[in-house]
Amino acid sequence: MEDADVVIPYVRIDQVMEFMKKFPSKEMLIGELLDQFGKSNVYNALPTLQLLGLCEHDKKGQFVRLTDLGEKFKSALVTGDEKRAADFIKNHVDQSQALSFVKALLERKASLSILDIGRELAFRYGKKWNNPLTYKTYGAASASILSFVGYGNYTKGILRKGTARAQEERISPPYAGFKKIVTIVETIKTMGEADLHTLSEKLKTKESRLGSEIKNCIDLGFVERPVPGRFTVTEFGKNFVDPLNKDEIFNLFREALLKSPFSRVIRLLSNKVFDDEGLGEILKHHTGGKWLKSKTILSHGKKFLGWLNSAKLLEKVERGKYRLKSEMVKTAEKPKLERVPSLTDYFNLGKMMGILSSSIDFEKNKHAVEKIIEFCKQEKTFSTIVDLLEEHYKLFLDLKDARIFSADIKLIEKTLGFENLEGHDHE
Repeated sequence: MEDADVVIPYVRIDQVMEFMKKFPSKEMLIGELLDQFGKSNVYNALPTLQLLGLCEHDKKGQFVRLTDLGEKFKSALVTGDEKRAADFIKNHVDQSQALSFVKALLERKASLSILDIGRELAFRYGKKWNNPLTYKTYGAASASILSFVGYGNYTKGILRKGTARAQEERISPPYAGFKKIVTIVETIKTMGEADLHTLSEKLKTKESRLGSEIKNCIDLGFVERPVPGRFTVTEFGKNFVDPLNKDEIFNLFREALLKSPFSRVIRLLSNKVFDDEGLGEILKHHTGGKWLKSKTILSHGKKFLGWLNSAKLLEKVERGKYRLKSEMVKTAEKPKLERVPSLTDYFNLGKMMGILSSSIDFEKNKHAVEKIIEFCKQEKTFSTIVDLLEEHYKLFLDLKDARIFSADIKLIEKTLGFENLEGHDHE
């Protein structure tokens, strides 16, 4: 007999995370959500979101509201702290009958395919799913959620016993040329903060294409995403396009490239002779790209070849054949340029500290502490304060009380050597 009370997850954890990142506000009418995400996507996701304690669906009032847990989960995702996001929902995973059942199965069998999981769930809870894809869909959802919270390792359709292995940072294929990267960073820097649609119109580039090019800028450390759909330039990105550093721009690009996920590909090229097509094949393998057309493979290879050349890492062996300048790879690992903080930097630091001391607005305080952390990470003098700030930042996202940073502000002032910065008054 079918157990109608048991909720079995239908959407995978990556779909849950994507939905939560894009959820526009704490509360929305169901009609607005349907317009934004599509009817099937919303109604497929809602039971799983409710199962994990992330939202409430008021059918009478026709609205969906994020729970307090949902807001914390979303904040953790936005700041890139997936481990903390997993901790938030772990208790709800433990309380789920279906997920606890799969977890117990995994303990006994050590390895389960998503088809096995779907069949076991159907048999246990009396579900009459006729299509094998339905078994796999439910199986993949359960496996991905259990893996996310640390109850197994889910890869390639198999959930295995043990904690999930740390995955290497995924490399995005090179879409933007060096000049386009500079243009994107300069444009966002001028705007202060930008969204994809506005940037697309300003740069006269289709949003789908520009999204991939901005991902390159993010991978290289020039751009960051403070909240979903918004982009700002990092301190390193500001240095990169600073006219004062014009003579150093290629050195800075080399530094960025060797600190990025693309460094794995560069290490593989050491002591090898290669051409643009061979380079494209290497990128295809290491980005997990499914590029079937030789034209696409060649295009990515040429683009990356251009990056290496702009970073002054490339030397020509013969026509169409290249190798890396090994001595440049080694020297580039040590940055040649150290940026000295300007008066504007210190003024902005004081301004952010002032906001933390006086404002009760959560978003303003959140932005302020993120900027303070960014500043402290750039300056060796404040390196010992960063860990403390980041730990208090996590607590702040839960408590939403900026007074937790009072001691940090005093410590920064002490490190600076004076009690108050200009324009900064304590309550």
